[in-house]
Amino acid sequence: MLSVVPSKNMNMGKRTLAMVPYDPTVAPSQPVKRARPSSPADAGAMVPYDAGKLPADATEPIDAVPLKAVAPRRKRPRLPLVRPLPNPEEPAFLREHILPRLGLWKQLQVHFIHTKRVTDTDLEAHQNRFRIPTEGAVQRLRPIMTTEELDAANLLHDPAAVASLESETEEEEEEGEQLAAEQGQRKRKRKRKKRKGKVHGGLPVRLVDLAAGVSDSLLLTRWTSSHGTIVKGGGYMNYVRRCSFKEHDVVDIWAFKQREFRLMGTPVFHESPLYILILKRDG
Repeated sequence: MLSVVPSKNMNMGKRTLAMVPYDPTVAPSQPVKRARPSSPADAGAMVPYDAGKLPADATEPIDAVPLKAVAPRRKRPRLPLVRPLPNPEEPAFLREHILPRLGLWKQLQVHFIHTKRVTDTDLEAHQNRFRIPTEGAVQRLRPIMTTEELDAANLLHDPAAVASLESETEEEEEEGEQLAAEQGQRKRKRKRKKRKGKVHGGLPVRLVDLAAGVSDSLLLTRWTSSHGTIVKGGGYMNYVRRCSFKEHDVVDIWAFKQREFRLMGTPVFHESPLYILILKRDG
């Protein structure tokens, strides 16, 4: 097929028509010019919709859900925050009278442990101990003690971890006994011996009261069974009878200890025992 293409003669300066062969394989590769709208108003003209010209797959309804029908996302519940126990005001006479009387530095750091109400068990001769609230013993008393002191007072390990370890040990023992009974290795069930309580030692401490003064050396320890932190020892009842507090009184518990400090090999401050001050609140 022949087509007419205008050409320009360079010598004559006139446009002439030339006959060139038409190649259909080249035509699709050439860009196709599309008609542009004659005016800006025609650019937004509406095109009629004909559903009959669409393929069968395009006529199926869209599987969509309105946004209002979608279930809202569940918010992650917030864990309750543990609020720290507010510290009461440090008694003014503590640094002016008590610390110097004990031979301690006036600027020694004093730690508030907890507030409690004195119970009958704290004053009963059969119990023979003063109990420190667990929250104060774990969160406030433990951080001011060394590893050796924590070990001596049985406060080195977390009570929850110790209870879990003991529970696992008891379960293993029970499984071993059941397996031995099923295999017939034992002719009769062996009676389980009653578990003996752990012999509690303790860390030497001294109680301080405004009326009774300073106690003799007592022991700070934690019971393995109930995980209660107590102060006990010989002479406790004789001391507590002279104290200013009685049953149902509200008392603040403070603790302080002076560490040995040397300067150029010369001791500046001596090592003191751990003192626990029990201060009765007014009213």
